[in-house]
Amino acid sequence: MKKLLGLFGVFMLPLCLNAQQNKGLTDSKKKDLFTHHPQNWHMLSFEKDSVYGIGANKAYAEILKGKTAKKVLVAVIDAGVDIDHEDLKSIIWTNKKEIPGNGIDDDDNGYIDDIHGWNFLGSADGKTNIEFATSEDDREYLRLSKLYEHIDTTKLKAADKKYFNLVKRKSALAQSKRSLEAAINLAAKVDSIDRYFKKTFPNKVVTIQNLYDTKPEFEKDKELILMYELLKMRAQASKYSPDLPINVLYKISPFMVNSAENNLQSQFVSSSKDGRAVVMAGLKPGQNWGNNQLSFKNSDHGTHVAGAIAAVRGNGIGMDGIADNIEIMPIRVVVPQGDEYDEDVAKAIRYAVDNGATVINMSFGKRLSPQKQLVDDAIKYAEKKDVLIVRGGGNFTEDTDQYVFYPSQFYANGKKATNVITVGATSPFGEIMGFSNYGKKSVDLFAPGFDVYSTGIGNTYSGMHGTSMASPVVCGVATLLRSYYPKLSATEVKSILMQTVTIVPEEWQGKQKLQHISVSGGIVNAYQALKLADQQSKSTK
Repeated sequence: MKKLLGLFGVFMLPLCLNAQQNKGLTDSKKKDLFTHHPQNWHMLSFEKDSVYGIGANKAYAEILKGKTAKKVLVAVIDAGVDIDHEDLKSIIWTNKKEIPGNGIDDDDNGYIDDIHGWNFLGSADGKTNIEFATSEDDREYLRLSKLYEHIDTTKLKAADKKYFNLVKRKSALAQSKRSLEAAINLAAKVDSIDRYFKKTFPNKVVTIQNLYDTKPEFEKDKELILMYELLKMRAQASKYSPDLPINVLYKISPFMVNSAENNLQSQFVSSSKDGRAVVMAGLKPGQNWGNNQLSFKNSDHGTHVAGAIAAVRGNGIGMDGIADNIEIMPIRVVVPQGDEYDEDVAKAIRYAVDNGATVINMSFGKRLSPQKQLVDDAIKYAEKKDVLIVRGGGNFTEDTDQYVFYPSQFYANGKKATNVITVGATSPFGEIMGFSNYGKKSVDLFAPGFDVYSTGIGNTYSGMHGTSMASPVVCGVATLLRSYYPKLSATEVKSILMQTVTIVPEEWQGKQKLQHISVSGGIVNAYQALKLADQQSKSTK
């Protein structure tokens, strides 16, 4: 690590000096770029085009022209891919060892008829495919609630208690339950207020005017005061006549309870319909699960990721991906709503490695990982096999040094995987996007993550935002390095990318300076990365 940081300082100096020579963008220019940026802005360069793209077009014109590339297999672990898309179908990986449709595991890899990849979110017979999943927070809350059903949780071990409290804070299901309890409690306060007014005004119809004029004597009970203020607010908002009886306001009580009950019921229903039980039913120990179906109506995300990396270049169709001479291996573990399962992620990484992928893109994540060790072991397996993993840093506007976004590049023992690159998202003018996670220790570098134009299902094209889009941009650059300079190891590729980032002068940025919220301090630069790789390859001949 010390060696890496030393090299980083040496190679970053000229980049810093070059950056200082450019003029910063005015606020009006920044505003204009949000609405009138070039469609392929992420491929451009600041020096030539005044947008903080990655310089891929410049790299093809000046460095890669005339060079021969080695084919690279990239696994896209995502929500499925439209493998028949006009701009992707010619580069979708085919498992040549499998005979399509014979129902036999011809290559003996444990997956029957995995012709173009694998779907870990489906039943073996193909009749059930999960298209909705619950959040990991809710799954953990249900599991732990059942586990501790007859246990005094106040007496749990400190670590277990801390984790359970964390789950309860994050789980929407737990929050809904607390809301219902609060609503029931407040409803009881309405009864207390009613008794208070009947005692204060005996033998009299209590009106809304009495509510306005009275100062109740229960200052010590904050919840009673809250309910009292809610009743007054409801009266004022509804413009009730002051002469009306106060009990017209009491319907707020059952309304609050019913609303909270309905919300909780909705959460429970959602938590029980993702079909996971069907997918895993009848499995024998050590048996794999899933099927070979890869294209779904909600596969836009994975299709977009695949296109950003490798949509066929120069074919006059749609758009150009970053990397050429590449194959895409689709692996499905993600649905648009809900969180992926750790066991699927771990299996997907191993499947990719075992079937020849040398680069993996993972544009997904979550804030809890109950089976983290499974994923850690899979990442270590990829590390041992010299496979590079590129992942999105997450879209929660959080410091992931404090709030971990899984799957993390940090193992349980605190050590950092050498083959994982975590990516944040930036705008055309080189500032962090407002949604992007960040972290001085946990986000390695940034990449364009605003309106990245790429492929969608059904031969469509569109722009998307997110670290999910920034990740395949970096993945595309990493793949170029592995393709044109195949002797580079995964660790060397990461090192080169980290050393050659574009540094945006701090005075040109907003409050969040890239230099202070990432390891490298800058934006991936394909031109500079390939230039350095080319120099290194010549020096080793």
